[in-house]
Amino acid sequence: MPDTTQELTPAEEQTPLAAPAGDTADITRVLEERARALARSSDEDETGGETIGMVVLAVGDERYGVEVQDVQEIEPLDKITPIPGTPAFWTGVVNLRGSMYPVLDIERYLGLPVSEEVESPKVALVSRGGISVGLLVDEVPEIRPVKVSEIGPPVADGSSKAEVVRGVTPDMLSVLDLEALLSDPALVIEDDAS
Repeated sequence: MPDTTQELTPAEEQTPLAAPAGDTADITRVLEERARALARSSDEDETGGETIGMVVLAVGDERYGVEVQDVQEIEPLDKITPIPGTPAFWTGVVNLRGSMYPVLDIERYLGLPVSEEVESPKVALVSRGGISVGLLVDEVPEIRPVKVSEIGPPVADGSSKAEVVRGVTPDMLSVLDLEALLSDPALVIEDDAS
């Protein structure tokens, strides 16, 4: 049987197989088109302004946005332990992965009309400034980008809790100011057991 293997010269070993000349021109054209498209999208992002990721929380008929970086986890509400003697907007405490967190009913806290009970509510664990609180919500329908430049001023509704809403997007997503929310003195419960 004849030997069909060929020995390659050192130059042939280091040179990859070359494409025919016509293919190289096509590849170069495609790569240049891709580079132009990427440059356009980068320019559009810069002219469009800063974009932040928002976790959308559905509460009754309202939708609230919380920055993705402030949301630690979202869990179905399996069991909540009520705490007697607390304001109605504190639903109780919940055990998430071995740690206890207070759960704030956003609907009651903001003074929204109480909607019918949801079959499977969720707890969105949020954290800002070293404080972690579970927010009781009906659903978490999406996570989406929001351009900072599109967040308009909050709607003036005369609510005493209006300062916890940073602004509203054109499609009526109310962006929560977690720092203002979690530092609200109304959330503090004084221990009168002295």
